[in-house]
Amino acid sequence: MNLQLREDCRRGKRQREMLWAASDVFAALGHDLASMQLIAESAGVTKATLYAHFGDKAQLFRVVIEYWMEELPEPALACEVTGKLRDCLEAVARELLQQSMHPAFLALTNILLRSNWVPQKRWRQRYRPYQAYLEKALGQSARCNDPVRAASQFLLLAVGSIDCSNLIPVNESRISAAVELFVQAYT
Repeated sequence: MNLQLREDCRRGKRQREMLWAASDVFAALGHDLASMQLIAESAGVTKATLYAHFGDKAQLFRVVIEYWMEELPEPALACEVTGKLRDCLEAVARELLQQSMHPAFLALTNILLRSNWVPQKRWRQRYRPYQAYLEKALGQSARCNDPVRAASQFLLLAVGSIDCSNLIPVNESRISAAVELFVQAYT
């Protein structure tokens, strides 16, 4: 391995360690109470090193959020909507539940619960694949007059909030209740 490549790997590892340390501090204290000094101490680097890599606390916070958003796995939903509405709703429910247990989701939730600044647009984007899939599935139901609104309502029932304004832990009984309600309403 050449010297430059080794240096890039070492720099990437150090940057990742700083992101993880920042994540821990933001999760414990939130954006407002976290300081670059605390984050630097947690990461085992100087404040100057932290500033050199991330600029300021706001930029570091954005990078932390982006890092964890990128770590979230993409939903594994079928491209085509086939089968009964219940099967489609249950597929989305399984994906939402699986996502909610992913370490990146847990990290994001812990950070965002304690922070006033929340990347609303970026957070909502993660629900777009679910929304699109649900719109197709609900659009096949003769009883559903507005698949777009119904898809949004299903997501709200299942996850509580799609914009981080009210982060509620996703759980199996909540998601199952949403599936049952929609199956009764639209089949």
